[in-house]
Amino acid sequence: MQYYIMILIAVVLLAVQFASNRAYSIRQGSSAKASLTFTTLVGFTCAVVMFLIAVISGEGFVITPYSLGMGAIVAALCCSYTFIGFKIMALGSLSVYTMFLMLGGMMLPYLYGVFLLDEGVSLWRIIGFILLALSLVFPVAAREKAGKSSVIFIVLCLAVFCLNGCVSITSKVHQINEVYAKSGSASFSFITNSINAVMSAVGLAILNAREKKQSGQKDGLTAVAEKPKTSVGEIAVIVLINAVAGGVSYVLQLVSAAHVAASALYPMITGGSVVLSALAGLICFKEKPDKISLIGLILSFAATFLFLF
Repeated sequence: MQYYIMILIAVVLLAVQFASNRAYSIRQGSSAKASLTFTTLVGFTCAVVMFLIAVISGEGFVITPYSLGMGAIVAALCCSYTFIGFKIMALGSLSVYTMFLMLGGMMLPYLYGVFLLDEGVSLWRIIGFILLALSLVFPVAAREKAGKSSVIFIVLCLAVFCLNGCVSITSKVHQINEVYAKSGSASFSFITNSINAVMSAVGLAILNAREKKQSGQKDGLTAVAEKPKTSVGEIAVIVLINAVAGGVSYVLQLVSAAHVAASALYPMITGGSVVLSALAGLICFKEKPDKISLIGLILSFAATFLFLF
């Protein structure tokens, strides 16, 4: 029972994390510089939070070569889907981004669990999987009806679907490993966030250098720094909320992954986060889903419960 309570808390925190992503993109935009700045700040902040949790909780702060390698893979995947996510939210809504992201994080590890971990298959789960696949069509259909059809939008959504699916699979593999020495959940989260932050910082430095060269050296002028669209204090609050919510949620998912089957864990996380994120988008950002998108959300939420049978 305690692990299911952890999953519930993780779901709520995921919705908070997604909402803070949206809040930042509204204030700072979805440019490469804004995205990399955000992932850098969140990565370093979350790493500090995870270090404190590892020490205070008694888990101990331990980094092993195996966890370092797996953490690097997870970090690269997370950095990629976060960057792409800003582009999706600029073209669509928070609920659409969350749906593709979370369904990828559920459907792909489910297939991994069935085919490689010999986890159970039932008629209800097969039906649920088919319904989830169908639910992904509704946001695309809604954009078609509204005259906002975009191949780029669909490609980006499919990209975050696959990337987050790979994150879930890699995390599950790390947690069930019994061959190599591995770090604890908080320590592993520290690794992934630290590497994510370093990757983002390097990318940001390269981007700034390129911009400076293009705007400064050609005309003999110095590059003019972009003025932030909101206060530094407000951005700091958003970053802190995102880091704490995302970091703690990931740790709870990691702990649960070692005790709950992937075919049950990820459906619960997906169904809850899809609905709560849609509510967050409606309440915080006035993103009211149209009828077609709403049908897709309801269908995906209902389908996740079939995986529990």
